[in-house]
Amino acid sequence: MDRMLMIGNVDTKVVTKMDVNQLESTYHLDSLEATFQKEIRPMLDAVDKIRAQGVTEENVQLPTIVVVGDQSSGKSSVLESLAGITLPRGQGIATRVPLILRLQSCDSTEESLIRMDYGNVKDREIDGEEQIEAAINEATNVLAGGNKDVKDTPISLHIRKPHAPDLTMVDLPGITRVPVHGQPQNIYEQIQAMIMKHISPAESIILNVLSAQVDFPTCESIRMSQQVDKDGKRTLAVVTKVDKAPEGLLEKVTTDAVNIGLGYVCVRNRTDDDDTISVARIREQRLFESHPALKDLDRSMVGIPALARKLTKIQSDMVKGCLPRIHKQMCDALQKRRQQLNNLPKGIASDNDAILIFLQIQNRRLDMLTQLVRDGDFELFPENLHLHYTARLHEKFMKFADDLHKAGLKLKDQSQAQEIKELLAEHQGVGLPDFLPHSVLHHLVRKQIELIRETCTSLVEEAFEYATDVVSEVNTICSEGYPNMEKCFKKLATESLEKTKKTTMEFVERMLLKECTLIFTTNDYYLATIAKMNALLDNAKQTQNYNQFVVLEAGGNQAEKLGLAELQYKDKEYQDAWRMKTSLVAYWKVVQKRLADEIPLEIRYALQYAIVDLLHREMMVKAYSDPKGFQALMQEDSNLSFNRARVQHRVDALKECLLLLNDLMG
Repeated sequence: MDRMLMIGNVDTKVVTKMDVNQLESTYHLDSLEATFQKEIRPMLDAVDKIRAQGVTEENVQLPTIVVVGDQSSGKSSVLESLAGITLPRGQGIATRVPLILRLQSCDSTEESLIRMDYGNVKDREIDGEEQIEAAINEATNVLAGGNKDVKDTPISLHIRKPHAPDLTMVDLPGITRVPVHGQPQNIYEQIQAMIMKHISPAESIILNVLSAQVDFPTCESIRMSQQVDKDGKRTLAVVTKVDKAPEGLLEKVTTDAVNIGLGYVCVRNRTDDDDTISVARIREQRLFESHPALKDLDRSMVGIPALARKLTKIQSDMVKGCLPRIHKQMCDALQKRRQQLNNLPKGIASDNDAILIFLQIQNRRLDMLTQLVRDGDFELFPENLHLHYTARLHEKFMKFADDLHKAGLKLKDQSQAQEIKELLAEHQGVGLPDFLPHSVLHHLVRKQIELIRETCTSLVEEAFEYATDVVSEVNTICSEGYPNMEKCFKKLATESLEKTKKTTMEFVERMLLKECTLIFTTNDYYLATIAKMNALLDNAKQTQNYNQFVVLEAGGNQAEKLGLAELQYKDKEYQDAWRMKTSLVAYWKVVQKRLADEIPLEIRYALQYAIVDLLHREMMVKAYSDPKGFQALMQEDSNLSFNRARVQHRVDALKECLLLLNDLMG
């Protein structure tokens, strides 16, 4: 039935079948000339094959047309017109995940296909164009849920049909600031992050969809694109809904207030009155030919055919310019993947393979532990301070020396002199007058030993706990992919270090027992200190100047002053107690030095012997003494097999991509 339609103020006549056939023929000739296709088609096909190999995982950036726009700007209508299909529409966000739309022209309908990939679904065939919308909605719900959430996980839709432009585009969710029911409160931030991720690479062509009904500088999509493309060199603007606001459009696109470097293309959106996309295109053509406010627009910047032609040219130029850079990026990615594959243990196909891998792991672990524990070499783990073994142990030993000093006698504590005075009084008659009893000194030394016993044993516990952690971490690194071997060595290391800790603790206890039992030293420090104190005291008595002192070395980073001021006006008993105190302090400094050296030395030696020498031998003996158990020991983790296959797949894919690029580049 004939009917008249009004578009803006322009009358249009009924669209006939002849009109449609003529449009499709013109569309084909205008946008996809045979000579042009012969030049760019292989290039675009190669890039799409490379894209299908997932090279974006390797940080390889491919030229991509990214479609952005504010919500309800008409993005879906533009894509529908370019592809000749129906896409999801509706209130709110119709596009909730990135849609990678690959359009490809073919000579006949027999060659047509529609194929979709998303998530774990690969090469899903779609029987007809009328099923595309439902298939996209279904895939979107799988990826982003049934509500109105968005997610940066793409759907890939490949459409091959006659008269289609050769283009690959990524359609992103429309920008919205106000969440509707069922949307997260940060919906704007999510969409913004997704858009910025896709338009930031220099290889991205930004197709900015703007409604003719709005002021361009106020569009959020313009603001975002200007953040990454200030000069507009890779931004093309599509002005939609021109039939709704034709007045002043010519001035808006010619003055270019928003700095669109690749220019503008004005299009008419398909409406409910347009039975087919072809009908919509005919009415679009008539609109630009006859509307008073639109007919003066340059023909190169109006209509979907002009947009298809311009996008194809821009994309092909971008591909040509990016080929050397893409080639380098893929060479770098291939080198990294090959190195990653080389770092993975080889697969075990025989007993000889198992023995070889076992020895490789053993030797690698031994070398690593030797570097850390014996040599203090941290080059393998410059950033992991926890594995800087000798440095961390030294910190513990320095703290131990300080703790010994803090737990010992304090010269400034006058109550200690009073305590010694009382002890001397209790031992009167045991020896000759004017001789300080040895038993008092012995008693005081034993008391000091008890005060530092826990400090000494705690050092052993802490040092062995830390060493066990280091061995475990290195073992995990070296035994990756072989969980049974990792568990076996860990158990062996735990048991062996526990035995070593026991013998080290016995050494410490025996050393403390010797210090409690014997008062002994040949260290010149003790005699020199006593001589200094006696000389100081004699001088004070002669000069009556008791404001004198001697600096005594102490454990750790501390020192003390021994002063005589407290002796002035004191009786003989107090002076005897003070002399006993100074003798004890001088001797205690010797004990501190002995403990601060000998205990850390024993710990270092015991740990080094156990970790570098003993564990390696014990693991070799355990492995070779049980042939049946050895097979279980070298059982490979299923994740390792999967990871090796995955990395090998990436290597093969990159090699295939490089072959395609080499053919293109000659």
